[in-house]
Formats: sequence, C-alpha cells, structure tokens
Amino acid sequence: MEEATITTEDTKRVHVCCPHDCPDGCSMSVTVDQKSGRAIRVEGDKTHPVTQGFLCGKVNSYLEYVYSDRRVLYPQKRVGPKGPGAKWERISWDEALDEIASRFKCIIDEDGSEAVLPFSYSGTMGMVGFLGMGQRFFNRMGACRLERTICTAAGAAAEKYTFGRVGDANIENLPKMDIILLWGTNIVSTGVHAMPFLDKARKNGAQIVAIDPRVTRTTDFADWHLAPKPGTDAALALGMMKLIVDKNLHDETFLAENTVGWKQFVKERLSDYSLEKVAEITGLEESDILRLTDLYASTKSSFIRCNWGIQRHENGGAMMRAIKLLPTVTGAAGGDGGVCVSTGGELRVFDEDRFFRSDLLGSRNPRNFNMIQLGDVLNNANPPVKALFVWNADPANCVPDSKAARQGLSRTDLFTVVHDTFYTDSALYADILLPADTALERMDILAGYGAYYYGLSMPAIDKMGESLDNSEMFRRLADKMGYTEDCFSQTDEEMIEEIIDPEFNPLFEGVTLDLLKQQGWAKGAVDSPRRKGINSGIWPTPSGKIEFYSEQLAELGLDPMPVHVPEVEGLSGVTESSPYPLQVFSAATHYFIGSTFQHVEHLQNMLSRPTFELSPQDANKRSIDEGDFCRLFNDRGEVFGHAHIVEGLRPGVLGAPKQLQGSKMKNGFNINALTSQKEADMGRGPVYYSTLAEIQKVDASSV
Repeated sequence: MEEATITTEDTKRVHVCCPHDCPDGCSMSVTVDQKSGRAIRVEGDKTHPVTQGFLCGKVNSYLEYVYSDRRVLYPQKRVGPKGPGAKWERISWDEALDEIASRFKCIIDEDGSEAVLPFSYSGTMGMVGFLGMGQRFFNRMGACRLERTICTAAGAAAEKYTFGRVGDANIENLPKMDIILLWGTNIVSTGVHAMPFLDKARKNGAQIVAIDPRVTRTTDFADWHLAPKPGTDAALALGMMKLIVDKNLHDETFLAENTVGWKQFVKERLSDYSLEKVAEITGLEESDILRLTDLYASTKSSFIRCNWGIQRHENGGAMMRAIKLLPTVTGAAGGDGGVCVSTGGELRVFDEDRFFRSDLLGSRNPRNFNMIQLGDVLNNANPPVKALFVWNADPANCVPDSKAARQGLSRTDLFTVVHDTFYTDSALYADILLPADTALERMDILAGYGAYYYGLSMPAIDKMGESLDNSEMFRRLADKMGYTEDCFSQTDEEMIEEIIDPEFNPLFEGVTLDLLKQQGWAKGAVDSPRRKGINSGIWPTPSGKIEFYSEQLAELGLDPMPVHVPEVEGLSGVTESSPYPLQVFSAATHYFIGSTFQHVEHLQNMLSRPTFELSPQDANKRSIDEGDFCRLFNDRGEVFGHAHIVEGLRPGVLGAPKQLQGSKMKNGFNINALTSQKEADMGRGPVYYSTLAEIQKVDASSV
C-alpha cells in the first residue's frame, strides 16, 4: 500500500485530490523540492482505480495555476468606483477583517442579520472547504439562507422524487456492458477518466451511442450519434418505454418487487407516446427510435451515462426522471448497469445539521433566496440586502441574467467581500478582496461524483503570499465578530473526522482518516447491506420503492408520473415569425471548469476566442461564414463571438462556451447575459439551456 506522503533527501511526494467541479475527483501525486519548498511536478496517482495515473488537460496545468502571477496574494481594499477598472490598495489581514466585522455589525444593528447574504458554490468540492466553517459562521450570524441550486437542483429533485438519490451505476462496470448510452454528456471534455472504461467496453463488443443535439468530441467518439430536438429527451425515453412494453421486453418481476405506480403508469401514460408521436416531438426518424430501443432492451447489461447539463431546461427535472427510469423498466437497474448521473448524492452525505451547526440559528428562521435569481435579489429584495459575502464562486459571470446581477453588484450601498484565488470579475465589485489558496496548500476530504471513491488532500506547499483557505478565513472572521463557540476553533482534521461517520452514511464503512492518510484514497462501501436501494431492497422514498407515481410531486402540483412537457422558451415554441429562433446551449468547454483555469494563459490561448457553433443551414440562412464576427442577442442582452460552422449540428441549435470571463469579452458580458432567472420544473434549478436568441454578422470595429 503506497503512503500518501513519501519523503527523500531532495524531494517529498504528497497526495492531493483535485477539488474542482468535475465528476472524476482525481487522485494526484505532487512532488515538492525540499530545498525551495516549491512543487515541481503534478501527476495522476497510478494506484487509483479511476485516475489511473493520468490527469485531464486542465489539471496537467496545475503548477501554472498555483504559481500564476495573476493570483491574489494579499488582502486588498478597493479605491475608487466598483466594476471594470477597479483599483486596489494592499492592507493587512487584521485591517481587512476589522473592516468586515465592523461593517457587518453596523448592518446587523441597523437592518438585522438578514441584510447579509452569503454566496458560494463549487469553487472547491472539498467537503470541508465547500461550506464547512462558512455555513457555521452564517448560521451563527442568522444571515439570509442561500438556496444553492445553480448546478444540480432540478435533476437532484427528480432523483429524490423517484429513487431517493441512490443507486447510480458505477463506471467501473462499463467494460461488462453490451450497450452504453452517453446521453447529454460530453464526457471526453468533462469526465475523461471514464474513457479507459469505455474503450475496454468497446473492445469487449459494446456499442456506444451518443444522444445529444450538439456535435462534440464525445459524439465523434461514439459508434452512433442521435440528435433529438432540445428539451424532448423525456418524450424519447417514454417512447422507448412504450416500445419495450409493447414488445414484452420489460422485467415485470423486477418492476413488481421494486416499484410503485407502474401499472397505473402503463395504463394512463404510456399510450400517449406512440412511435409516430415521439418521432414528431423529437425530430428523430421512427427507424432510429426503433433501432435505439431494440439495442437498449436487448440486454440487461446496459448503461446510461448522463451529466447535469440535460436538467438545465425548463423541463429538466421531467427529462431526468424519465431517463433514469429506463433501466428500471428493463430490469437493468437490478444489476451492474443502470444510469449514472452523480454518485455524489450518496458519497457526500453526512450529518449536515450537526456539521453546519444548525443549532446556532436558535429559533431564527432567516429568509431564503435562490442563488440563480441574484439579480432580482440584489435589485429588488425588500428589505434590501446590504452586504454580500462571496467565496467559492464568481457570481458576476455564473448566474443567469448576469446583466441584472452586475447591476446589483454595482450598488454603492452594497458592502461586498470576495474571497478568491484570482482577480475574477466578481472581485471587481468587492469592497474588500481576500486571497484564497489552492488545493496544494490545504487539507480536505473529497468525493467526486462520477465514481465511488473518497480522497484525502494534504497540503504539499506553504500557502502562497498571505492566502488563506476558507476554514481559516472564517475562523479568523468569527473571532473578530466575537463568536466564541467551540466549533470555530475546530481544526480541518477534526472536521474531516466528524464527516467520516459510517453510522450516518454506510458508504463510509471501512473508511478511516488513517487509511486515507496512508493510501490517499478509499472506495466507498458500495456493497454494504445497509446501503439503500438494490442492496437492501429499500429505497429512500416515502414508499420505500422506486416511484413511477410520486405523491410528493402530486402534493407540489406537479405531474406525479413521468411526462414530456414542451419548453416555453425552446425550439418547441419557435415559429417562422419568432424573433429569436435559435436555442442556445452554453455547455462546458474543453479547457475550463466554470471560471476555474481561465487565468491559466496557455489554456486561455487554446480556447483562442469565443465562438458560436452554428449548423450550415442556420449559417447559410444568415449569410454567415466560418470565423465571421457575430452578435448573439435576445431581449435580455447581447454577447459577441466568432462563427464556427459545425457539420451535423441540429439546425436551430447554437452552441456557446459556458461562463467565459465577461471582462475578456467584447462588451464585457458572457452568454449568461442572455439567460433568464426563471426556475426549472423541479428543485428551483436554472434553465440555462432554455434560452432563445438570434445571431447576425457584425463589423467588429463598430462594437
């Protein structure tokens, strides 16, 4: 068993986990020069069953990220106006924290603690750094509650109302599969460590089908690419179910033992999804739907890999629910196959009330705000939000309707603090800017969401400049606020020990801090008989079964059974007279993870420039040629980039890179200037992909 830290006279090798928002949660080995204390090599951990000794193109650049001359290394105070061109003067940590504490206390005295809004998400996926001490701090204050919905909310709700968020298939089983559907995922760019397993599956005879309206590296990798109309995936899944039942290819025994509402669903719903109707809805050929269904239902050794993009539609919850039920119909969910969306819904379960210290709220019940509606919150909340504390996030770029968000961030009466590793666009609106560290400089426990492994990240180098990790920053701020509870003096190691609780989550069985320190990683106890789902025969739903009919959804006024609901702002509603006839997909790029790595110069150079992917038909209709400078716009905003014409892209679909740094764009905004603050059908999630726009060629010199 390899030690997580190995020391020689000249170097030491330290185990670190990639903390960034990716399914893989890579296990890394960092070599540090003993004399200089400088990390000199970052490589994949060869002992890890999923990382397998290699890293993605992003994390291969981690030393450039850590040692970038663009990092924020010292606390700073803004001098002059907020926004683009903001200027700073260096101050000490004591000065910065004194200023923050003083302003917070004044705001609380005058307006109450609910005038303070925390804003964070997945700048680090470390279970301590993600929320940890920050949640304790704002619970103690009684600040506003933030509904962290920006990524997975609709899909997670769909899973909750159907399976109870357990039972995701394991990518390590891919080589055993006969048929694999890569449904709405560009896994080559956003989960590359599944690729060796897919390669083995193909060598073993598996057929790999990509289902995506776009053309991607993954659709090129697949044996067959199907491109349904955006927002119609539920209809496709339901049409497949009907064909499976009509051909008597369903597993009646598995369904009878493990589900509720199945017979009602067949009787009252499936008849709505004839082959002819599904072909009309999805825009696919009837023969292709038949072929796909026959392939999928021919074996229980089937695997569907989704990702979270598919649920960023108005009907995203419904689509995820229908897709996840397909292996239940065939019985594949009872074996090694099924659907993998996110293993994090199981791995990252711990006693949050205890860990986040919900008791510190006492009898207070602060108001809630949905993070995807930050623009409305900052501009219209009554009483107004007077202070915003940002960490692990870049809201100026990541939230929908970013024009409204930036308008709110520009308020002169809003006191804003940003804790970040780099000068993000959100930092331009801060009154106080605090330096954050990187994964090489802190301790944390991580769990990716594409496989079933925990990892321990150990500090490999001293903190750069005066940067601090999230926990230490909040410890110091709690002290300045006069918060004396013992939880604010707990060390990161003690917090990790508290998280590892096998009584609360059976996947922690056999996982100890000592094992993690020795090996660097440990597999979750997927075979535990206490694990809900297939292992125990009890699903964490109200009925204890997989729910084709959900009473919870009925109580919410939603359809209790899987259904296709057309998008309002989507191709389903576009006519010849529509002013905005193109549906925009703002998917993750090959080079960045959200705003992370956009400050690495050679990755920025590889992206080269912002592009808009167009079908040849849509480009010809608008007299747009490859490389033309274009304006993409709707009634919410506009963004600029260069046309990239893609053969095979479904007409009416336009691809644009997700969350580019607006300050590097022609007019200062990224694609989120076009998106709405509307909520999805479930979970109050965002609807980034339910965005209609028009594109036109323009003269770059006139912008």
